[in-house]
Amino acid sequence: MSNYTKTIYPEDKNNNYPQRLGNYLYKRFFSNSDNARPKILDIGCCTGNALKCFGGNQDFDLYGIDVRDEDVEGITFKECNLEKEQIPFEDNTFDFIYSKSVLEHVFNTDNFVSESLRVLKPGGTFVFLTPDWASQQSIFWDDYTHVKPFTRKGLRDALIIHGFENTDCEYFYQLPFTWKYSWLSIVPKIVSLLPDFLKWKDREQRNTKDRKLIRFSKEKMLLAYGEKRK
Repeated sequence: MSNYTKTIYPEDKNNNYPQRLGNYLYKRFFSNSDNARPKILDIGCCTGNALKCFGGNQDFDLYGIDVRDEDVEGITFKECNLEKEQIPFEDNTFDFIYSKSVLEHVFNTDNFVSESLRVLKPGGTFVFLTPDWASQQSIFWDDYTHVKPFTRKGLRDALIIHGFENTDCEYFYQLPFTWKYSWLSIVPKIVSLLPDFLKWKDREQRNTKDRKLIRFSKEKMLLAYGEKRK
């Protein structure tokens, strides 16, 4: 695990969020493949933990790329710098592509999106999440490796311009109860009105349930997705 990962994403063995997110995205986007063993690529896979959550739902062939070498046992991993390099796989390779909290670290958005389309199979699905600038601008630059913020309209337009179909970009709360019952999204909308100082102050507080509710009610993500033309 790199120093970056340890600092920005400290290990929390009791955190079941990656598995719950993997289950949700799998059911919504990744469970409709006609292939017996579909291939899924995680762009910015880090240690591969998120990717393995998808692998637990179905027999996927797991692939990952990242700018730095990480411990990715059980995954076909290749280093790649999307600022200046192509994704190191052939055209039309993957049934699904996933990426979370990566696009905001890349200046070259055009290469990121166009390369994702290139290596995706016709009919394949691309799903990615990035911070919502409107709700996270006060803390966006706390991660010094962030280089570009995004809005809902900007992400949707980027997918359309590069040729994705059936595209959309929606606001996304990192609160699992809102995924199961959409009407409960009223809860984070109300909680988001609380003062900012109630979010969390240090590493210990950020993992308590009450602090997470406040933090993730105020700090939305953008969930964008599209398909490659068949």
